Amino acid sequence: MAQSTYRIRIVKPEFELEAEGDKAFVMDMIRRLEGNVPAFAMDVKSRGRQLTNKTSTERKLISAGEFIRQVGAKKHTDTVLAFGYYLEKYAGLKQFTAADINRCYSDAKMKNSNTSQIIINNIRTRRIVEVKKKGEKGPKAYVLTRTGVEYIEKRLKNSEK
Repeated sequence: MAQSTYRIRIVKPEFELEAEGDKAFVMDMIRRLEGNVPAFAMDVKSRGRQLTNKTSTERKLISAGEFIRQVGAKKHTDTVLAFGYYLEKYAGLKQFTAADINRCYSDAKMKNSNTSQIIINNIRTRRIVEVKKKGEKGPKAYVLTRTGVEYIEKRLKNSEK
């Protein structure tokens, strides 16, 4: 008999919980939520990584789509870079993958392009760097460089004027 997969998503102003798996796992996540666990967000699609421990006052609650509108990115290279910044600064990820960027495109209701190639283009301009994982298999992970962070922050300052 095939095992059923359960999925739950709970969104509150201070955190988001998404769990997918067998019934016991999903029920355990619900019990943690009911037990007043400190505000955290877990994204099962992002391989179960804990995203953040920050409270709502420590971070701004903003969607990926709204962030892209604030940045004013027109080119895909700028959009991918901005999504990387968003994932690091607002979602609390220490590193991100092409799948994480594609999820941002989806959340922002935008059509994505060849994300992997655009990441490579940002690597060439030294705005993104690949994180080397020793002995770990899985998708490539990336982080923004100081140049990439400064580029997005400059665009944010320009959009505030």
